[in-house]
Amino acid sequence: GYGRDCCYCCGPQESNEPSPMALLPRQLHAQIEEDFFMLDEHTAYMDDRGCKACTSTGCGLRREQRPVACGLFPFVLANGSLYAYKTCPAILFTPLAQLAPLGREAARWLTGFSHDELRHLSLNVEPAVLAEKYISLGIEVFDDSGVNLLLR
Repeated sequence: GYGRDCCYCCGPQESNEPSPMALLPRQLHAQIEEDFFMLDEHTAYMDDRGCKACTSTGCGLRREQRPVACGLFPFVLANGSLYAYKTCPAILFTPLAQLAPLGREAARWLTGFSHDELRHLSLNVEPAVLAEKYISLGIEVFDDSGVNLLLR
C-alpha cells in the first residue's frame, strides 16, 4: 500500500473530477456519508477535497471499511486488468521490475473476490485514458468468463 506519511492517494486531488471507488455491499451502512463523498449509493469518490476519512495519521477507517481501491493503491483494477497510476510518487521512483512482484501479489489478493464483486470494483476506463494515466502491468484478473489470473 501507500506510505502513511505521503497521503498522496487520499489527500486533495489535482482535479475536482471525481475519482470513483466502488464499495462492496458489506461496506455500506446508514452513516456512509460521514466516511465518504458519495457518487451514488454504492460508489465513494475523492476530488480536490481528498477523502473524508484521511487524517493527519493516515486513514481513519478500519481496514474492512476502506474501499478495495485503497488497499490496491498504487495499483488500480480497470477493465479487468491491473494497472499502476502514473502520477503516484511510489510508481515514479520505483523501477518497474520491483513493482511487478507487488502487482502479482495484489492480483492474487483480488482473486479472493467473486467475479461479480470484481466486475463491480473494476473501473471502466477508455483506452485513451488508460494510456494517458496508467501503466499496464500485463496482469489480467478477470474476463467475461470469470476470475482468471493471467500474467502476460
